[in-house]
This record gives sequence, C-alpha cells and structure tokens, in this order.
Amino acid sequence: MGNVRRPIDVPRPRAIYISPGDPWGSPRGGQTAFAKQALEAFGNRFAVVSPAEVDDIPLGRWTLGDWKGTPIWRFNIGSYAPRDKSRAPVIPRRIVFRALIKKYLPEIRKIETKNVFCDSPELLGVLKKIQWDSFCYRFAGLNNPVAFSRYARLRFLGDWFHRRMLSNLSEMEPDALLAAADKETTERFLRENETLLKDLTITSFPTRFDPSVFYPTDGAIERRELGLEKNYPRLLLAGRLSWIKGWDLALDALAILKKKFPAPKLIFVGDGEDRAKIERSVQELGIQNETRLEGFLPPSEVRRRLVASDVYLISSLREGWSVASTEALACGKRFVATDVSGVSETVVDGKNGFVVRTRDPETYAEAICAALELPTESNVNAFSLAVSKRFSKERLRFDWAELWRPLADEEN
Repeated sequence: MGNVRRPIDVPRPRAIYISPGDPWGSPRGGQTAFAKQALEAFGNRFAVVSPAEVDDIPLGRWTLGDWKGTPIWRFNIGSYAPRDKSRAPVIPRRIVFRALIKKYLPEIRKIETKNVFCDSPELLGVLKKIQWDSFCYRFAGLNNPVAFSRYARLRFLGDWFHRRMLSNLSEMEPDALLAAADKETTERFLRENETLLKDLTITSFPTRFDPSVFYPTDGAIERRELGLEKNYPRLLLAGRLSWIKGWDLALDALAILKKKFPAPKLIFVGDGEDRAKIERSVQELGIQNETRLEGFLPPSEVRRRLVASDVYLISSLREGWSVASTEALACGKRFVATDVSGVSETVVDGKNGFVVRTRDPETYAEAICAALELPTESNVNAFSLAVSKRFSKERLRFDWAELWRPLADEEN
C-alpha cells in the first residue's frame, strides 16, 4: 500500500470513501447525495472510489481530480448505470458494484491510507478480508435492501442477506457505525438484532440538505412559470418510481381529491422501473390532467417545484432517511406522510403536517385536506423551517469528525 505518487502540494488523504454513485455526477439517491455532502465537508481528507458518469476519467487507477477547486484523489471503477433509468438493470447494480470493487481492490489499496468508509452492505464481505486501521460504516437505511428489492425474484434471499450483513459488521467491528434513520428506528433495530450485532452501537446520522440550494420562498414565480397557478392543491412526491415508495396510495388519494377540488395537481419528481405502471394507473383512475411525471431533475429544479407546492407527500411502505423530505423541510413545506423512518423527527401532527398510520386512501386524502389548513406565511410553514435547521449540511463536518477520528481536525 502507498504506491501512489503524491504531489507535494496535495495532502495525504485520511480515508477512502467508497460510493456506489458518482459524486461528481447527478445525485440519483440518498447515497450519492451524502457522498457529495461528505466531499463538501471534508474535501481531500477523502480519496473517492466510485463509478464515473463521464468517459474521460481514467479507469482502474488513482488519478487527481478536482472538487470545486480542491485537488482530490479519485478512482474510477467504470460506469454501470443503465441508460434507461425507467427500467431496472438486468443484473442488479449491487452485484456489479461488488464485483468491480473486488476486481480493483488491490489497486485501490495503493493509496496512502488504511482507513475506509462505505455505506453499501454488499461490500462488507469483500472489505472484511482486509486489515483496515479504521472502518466506518453507515446504513443508508435500516430496511433490508434485498427483502424489499425491486427484483421480486431475489426477495427470498432477504433473511440470509440480513444475517450475513450483520455478521460481517460484527466481525469488522467498525469504529463508527451510523444509520440514516431516526433515533426511534435505530434503537428498535438494535434491540431486534442484539444477538447478531453483539456489543456494537449505532448512531442515528441522517443525510443533510444544502441550504444554499434549498430555501423557502413563496413560490409565486415558480407556480406561474411551471403552469401551476390555476391548480390547487399542488402536491409533490419525490424519489425513485418504485413499489416501495407506495405511489399507489398517493394516486388513489388524488382520485379522491379530484372530487373535492376543481384542479388538484400531483407532481412526481424522479424516475424508476415503475414509471409505466404509474402511467397505466393514472389512465385507469382518470387523473391524467391531475398528474405530472417529471423524471430526474437537477437540485435547482427540484427546489422550484418544492416552493411551488402546497403539501409534500411521503407514501412509502419503507424508507431510510429521505433526502427529499429533508429538502422539503428546508423549503418550509407542510407534510402528509406514512409512518416510516424519519417522520417521527420531522413531522409533528397539527404543526407541519400529519402522519397517516394506515394505507387507506380516504384517510390519506383527509390528511392532505387537514394539512392545507395548517398555518403558513407566503406558503412557508415556520415549524418545518425550524426543524430543518438540525439537518443542514453545515453541521456535517463537526458531527462526523466527532464520531470518527480519521476525520478529526487534529489527525496527522
């Protein structure tokens, strides 16, 4: 290890960050968004291993890249994202990602650090074979990623995968074990898996939002430019278009709202393998004029739709700590949410929204109507805005450095 020649003006990296998405590219989910935030907080304290969305990054070796003017080591394992984001890849991305990391691990280890961070459970079996000086792991969510996979044929492996993941973590004894989940969900997970996790502890560690991108305004300009001036209520749901997000509940509720309001509108931001199913359901429910699927959008465009909306919806069956909902908080949105991880710390009934503990569309639609009555000033809910301050990315550097020594300021 340590065979990479480092220019004298580039500091030695403190740790390797292994990301399943390209932090230099577009955030396609919470893990990539968190990787971007990590680089903004710590810069070249991290050396990054990830796929690359562009073709001009050398493959299979360490090169110096640029992160907003800061030189940073990066290792391109190759791009494996499907071009058509509305379809699931034939081979699950987790399998491809694991195979590429295993292939390139000897080269990856040539960088000048023996500390490593990852948030991909499929890599644990590969990484545990190496003696690291320090290891930090973050659950991207405390839901079983295989039991709730988009690949229905693989879900029977969920219990095996869960046991194997926790067994690997127990063997590796991470110096910091984090979870993108609220405290209540984290504590329950620890109790349920006490035997497998042994003496390990988990710290609740949600993904943050960027306050320079997500901030509140009354949204009048955006509503006019987006053609939403005559719509009410304007509802927004962001995330992957997958069954796990429970989009059917939101659509059924919208069909009910159509009978109560002359021009409601539900906007989906994101894409995924269920897009065609959603389009069919929209046709069957007769809500074509009330629904808009906008696909993946850059953060600035997501913000425009957030500030233009009246209520942000979470209809998921399962959820980690939702990046999109944290961004909605930062824009001062009111919420209607199913009872998933994160909402207990972000949504308070009667203050900034309502948590619906049943998947009944009538109840969900009633909660949306009730949320519309909650106080706002220029379409901004003050309670949501106050809660969001706890999750600003400005706190990430301090919070993480306190938990994992390689990131601390006094590290040599």
